[in-house]
Amino acid sequence: MGRIRFRGFFRHVLDDRKRLAIPSQFRNVLGRESKGKVILTPGYDREIAVYALKTWEMIEQNELLTLSMDRLQSRRYRRHFTFGIKEDHLDAQGRILIPTFLLEHSGITKEVIIIGEIDYFTFWSSEHYDKFSKEIEKSYLEDAESIENLRRRTNESASR
Repeated sequence: MGRIRFRGFFRHVLDDRKRLAIPSQFRNVLGRESKGKVILTPGYDREIAVYALKTWEMIEQNELLTLSMDRLQSRRYRRHFTFGIKEDHLDAQGRILIPTFLLEHSGITKEVIIIGEIDYFTFWSSEHYDKFSKEIEKSYLEDAESIENLRRRTNESASR
């Protein structure tokens, strides 16, 4: 995961077949790291999270498979992703097909905000992006003051 870096903000539009062109910078990373294979999952904040297959396999191994399926909370958390997962690959034009269930989850209809989030990237509807951006701005100073309590330690497993 050390070389995977998705950075930037883009506005793209779904075509009539629900395909989305991935920004060229992201396509280059996906091609290098996972031969264009991606995993799409429902995000935490009504977005669609997109991972290079290599990154997603590490999340499965280090986070999802470590959860005890004897516990309801673990099953719900794991199933949030497994019930809504789609494995895909970039087509020859660098597009991916977004399934209806993920479009409904995210509220995306036509315009898509694409955000690089370092080790993965996300698709947002304009409405949810605007709303969440305001929440981020509003909470930034408070979050910045307490961020050390949220920081992963270098010896912890990779996780979402």
